[in-house]
Amino acid sequence: MTAVIWFKQDLRLQDNTAVAQAWQNHEQVVAVVTATEATWQRHHWSPMKRDLYQRRLNSLAAELAALGVALHVLQVHTYAGVPAALYNFMQQQQAKHLYFNREYPLDEKVRDRAVVGWLQQHGIQSHISDDLLLVAPEQVQTGQGSYYKKFTPFYKRWLTVLAEQGVPAPYQLNAKAAALQPPAIHLQGEKRDSSQWAATSETILHTFELFYNERLHGYGTERDFPAKLGTSTLSPYLENGSLGVSTIARQLAALTPDFPYGLEQGANTWLSELAWREFYQHLMWHVARLSQGKGFQQETDAYPWTISETRFQAWCEGRTGYPIVDAGMRELNTTGWMHNRVRMIVASFLVKDLHLDWRLGEAYFMQQLVDGSFAANNGGWQWSAGTGTDAAPYFRVFNPQRQGEKFDPSGSYIRKWVDELKQVPAKHIHTPYGWLQQYDRSNSYPKPIVDHGTMRDTFITTFKQVKNGLL
Repeated sequence: MTAVIWFKQDLRLQDNTAVAQAWQNHEQVVAVVTATEATWQRHHWSPMKRDLYQRRLNSLAAELAALGVALHVLQVHTYAGVPAALYNFMQQQQAKHLYFNREYPLDEKVRDRAVVGWLQQHGIQSHISDDLLLVAPEQVQTGQGSYYKKFTPFYKRWLTVLAEQGVPAPYQLNAKAAALQPPAIHLQGEKRDSSQWAATSETILHTFELFYNERLHGYGTERDFPAKLGTSTLSPYLENGSLGVSTIARQLAALTPDFPYGLEQGANTWLSELAWREFYQHLMWHVARLSQGKGFQQETDAYPWTISETRFQAWCEGRTGYPIVDAGMRELNTTGWMHNRVRMIVASFLVKDLHLDWRLGEAYFMQQLVDGSFAANNGGWQWSAGTGTDAAPYFRVFNPQRQGEKFDPSGSYIRKWVDELKQVPAKHIHTPYGWLQQYDRSNSYPKPIVDHGTMRDTFITTFKQVKNGLL
């Protein structure tokens, strides 16, 4: 009997439970993707993310075709149309079993449940796996049977569960039939060249191995310096699922017999970053308001954000007069990616220096990022804005000048992305306006758009009033 594998954000054959189970239990297998362009637009999929997704789909189609399995693309307007489209496809294929990995934000949760219910009514069985995460949301619970609202206790429990369940063993896929010729896949919607990012499994795994062998050891100390190649740069592949977290965990487990404990600093820090990714996915699963543009801390929805198109455009274009902020935004606009430390700096600046609504930044990031993950992006913005899971985050206000001095001391990152500052000496690179006024008056680089100290104090005062229910 034929089985259907429904691919979504898990575009891989390796370490994919849905694939492995369908392969093992059925002689005939076909694969399907539902391309929901209208929903993707509403979810702010960036043109570069969409382009990488299309390229990866074509690579996946070729991998499946080599094993005698066809990959079909169903063009469906929105998530609401997915249940009927999948049912019709299952009927055409005379298939009674659907295999897929679930997703965790609200819209995806509703879609997946609707698919299961619709198919069940027609005698079709759904087999659901959790391969987007190492640990499923239901497995990490407090002693009271609830979910964790803070990362540190979550992480401790997450490690315990991971230690208990271990890492799945790898598997081999045998050809189901003679090799096929895959048709070219073209998605709707605007696209932007993503060719600097890998799309084939071989190259993606090679990219991972390079990081694992050459940079993982220094990750704990190097990852905060944007002028260095210190991060993994694997986030686009985790987002579209072309690299599985089980693949990563198996490599980390090879470093210590006590996995997930006993790792050296670099590997341990990276594992904690993977746990942060899962923490935000778990919160999405448990807290519907996070998928509805609302703060985790409900009282923060009352914050009186400033409305200023001028400030917002200056931030978007990298023309705030704060070099580390401007460098980050120009990197984002040019490449579709931004260094993680700089993401935190520019997010803090939008909210706590410009007093603009964090949701503006959240949406803008998604509209630009090649690795735009709704859960991770939302979690990062709410952490930066003080609306998220931390107890007293409004005291955490990044000073952009100090952040630049600490993490880009020579100004190498700034000079790479802000052409106007290429000639500014390192001594003045983080506060260049005075030097430019003296030595390069024709330079177009702007003076600081706001005074950090003043804006910081105003934000903290106002946020405290909001937290105490005074606004």
